This record gives sequence, structure tokens and C-alpha cells, in this order.
Amino acid sequence: MTKKKIIFLRSFYFDSLLFEKLDFQKYIDSKKIETEFWRSNNNIKISDLKVKEIFHKRLSKENELGNKLKKFSNFWELFKLVKTTSKDCYIYDIDFLNRGPFFSLLLKLFGAHLVFHGHSNFPIIKIEKKDIKQKIKKIPIKQYLVFFLKFIRFFSKKILNRLIKPKLDIFFYNGENEKLLSKKISKKGISLFTRDYEQYLIELKNNSPRLVNEEYILFLDQSYPIPFDNYFTNENPVTTEEKYKNAILNFFHSLEKLYNKKIIVALHPNSRREKFFNYESYKGYTNHLVRHSSFVIGHDSLSLQFVALWKKPCLLIYNQDMIDRLTKKKELDWFKDNMNLKTLNIDKFSDQEIISKLSVIGSDFNKNVYDSFIHKFLREKNNNSEQVESKAQLIIDKIINHH
Repeated sequence: MTKKKIIFLRSFYFDSLLFEKLDFQKYIDSKKIETEFWRSNNNIKISDLKVKEIFHKRLSKENELGNKLKKFSNFWELFKLVKTTSKDCYIYDIDFLNRGPFFSLLLKLFGAHLVFHGHSNFPIIKIEKKDIKQKIKKIPIKQYLVFFLKFIRFFSKKILNRLIKPKLDIFFYNGENEKLLSKKISKKGISLFTRDYEQYLIELKNNSPRLVNEEYILFLDQSYPIPFDNYFTNENPVTTEEKYKNAILNFFHSLEKLYNKKIIVALHPNSRREKFFNYESYKGYTNHLVRHSSFVIGHDSLSLQFVALWKKPCLLIYNQDMIDRLTKKKELDWFKDNMNLKTLNIDKFSDQEIISKLSVIGSDFNKNVYDSFIHKFLREKNNNSEQVESKAQLIIDKIINHH
């Protein structure tokens, strides 16, 4: 019997952070399945030298792939790779949800199957008519044509996807919301869970001592004022270093004064800092730090999953520049609505407002809302996830037994 092959496809680098998020090493080490990695050689140009330096440091894992890594620079090079596939190949297109239909049709041309699992496909942003009208009012007249062309491209792609995009052969979905999506975009849906839920299960078994012994408030860093999403969108305004620093430190000082608790920072994996503006900071321990915190503050971080899982009170914070970006405001609102979180603008607040909002959080803290969030977006209710060794192993087993 021919051994099946899983091909990971991406338009960007297979850096060390992605290796960790998708557990690539488990697939590489598996004796049950072969692995291959394809990526475009036309990568996004990053002008910021510091950000570029971070990416180069994270490329060490991709460099270890050797002949398992295949790069393509144009359509014909991709076509040659697709010609090497067969019905025993399963292409895991990491960017599947953003692909155009013709690209996905090409991948299936020689019999390969399409599979997909997103480590977390949220927040879910819905752009409505009123949002477009509001956006048009704010943009300069000279940018109208650019905005209109983007708008046309967006909706054309949406219509084409609905009409001719091929269905996934297997969609490993997270939660009840994606279960509904799986019926529309796949031939077979299999219940799984997000990467952060898997990390939560691991931490449940962790009996190691606490990193921080005293009580603390945890801040979930997102690498602002240079969040990495700004390199993939053109939306303004982008928060400046000075404005963000002044606002966040002013807020931190008020918290410390009012609650007499130290503030600990869970650094974003992409952060180039060792300390967040001289506050005690840790990288790679977010799950553990949320578990032992008194309460959590953050923006629209995906690590808010841990807040729901560990049932922690949480305050969602932002500055004016963030909510002046339509997509960023939508993301903040999505977490606010789905997790029932109180919000605070750190550009304009009073001590009394902090006291008022945190007292409401303490007295009206509904853990059932968090359970609903978990079942909708992280893991469906009847998923026996505690019995699963790892999501990578489950995906391998399902592919091996797929006919």
C-alpha cells in the first residue's frame, strides 16, 4: 500500500512560529505519513528593518526542511509541483479561506485531496452597508477609485468562491460555528479544537510551580504600537509609539494605584522586547500566566481564548487610533459581544471609570457566557477532546483512514 503524503502549502514563510502553531515536527517525525512543504517564492516585502530582522531569526526552522521544501515563483512552477500529486496526496492549504477558486481547482487537477484546519478562524468580521458608507465619508476624494476597486475585487471574489470554488475533502472544524461552515465548504467535517484549547489541556496537567507567586493583573501584549497585521493591511491610522506608550503607561499606573497589585505582561510571540516598558514580562507562558492571574486586560488578542478557558474576569482596552480603523474596531467589538466584555478607551478615562467597570466585572461575571464562547468557537460541546493525544496525530490518523 502506498504511503499517503500531506503537503503543507503557504504563500509566506514556514517560520519557527508557524512550526510551533501547527506542530509541523509531529508530521515530519511520523512514520505513518510522508510530508512536503510548498510555498511561494514571491514573499511580501517588509520595509521595517526591525521587523525584517525578527522574520529572518524565525526562518531557521524553514532552513532545516531541506529537500522537503519546494518553492514556486510563478504559475508554471506551481503547475509542475501539482503534476507530481496523486489521489494519495492531501494538500493542507494554510491560506485556503483566502484563496481564489481557480487556485484551489488547480490543486485538485491530478487527484489530490484538499484538507484544512485553522488554529483559530476568528474574530469573524462582517462588513455591512453602513460600514462602507461611513468609510467612504472618511477617505479623501483622491482615494475613492482605490477604495472602489478594492470593493469590486472583494465582492467578485466572494461571488466566484460561492459559484465554483471546490469543496474541501476534509475540514477539521473548531466549535459549533465552524461545524455549520463545514457543511457549506467541505465534503466531510471532523470535529477538532483550536491550538490554544490543546495548550489548555496540556496546562491542566502541569503541576510545576507558578512563575509569579504574588497576585497580579495580566496584560496580553499584541506587539503594539507595531502590530504585525499593519504589514498586511493598508488601513489607517496606525498607532504611534509615543501615543501608545503614554496611554498604556498612564492606564497601568492608575491600575496599580487603585488595586495595589503588580502588573505582569504576557509578551506577544512576535515581540522584539524583553520587557514591556520595564514591566515584568514573559514570552511563551501566556496560558500559564492567564491561569494564575487575578484578572486580565488586553486588546483583540487570540489569547483571549485562555481567558474563557480559565474563566477569568477581563477588561478589553483600546486607544482612539484602534477604533478609528474599521476592521480593528470590528474585531474589538466581536470579542466584546461574544465574551460579554467591558471596554475602556485608554486615551480618555478616569480612575472612577476604571473602578466602576471593574466592579461590574466582579459582580456580574457570568462564566456561562465563556462556556458558550468555547463551544461556539473553540470546541463543540460533544467533542471528547480530553481523549485525543494531539490534534496533529488526529489529523494524520484521519488522512490515513480516508478513502
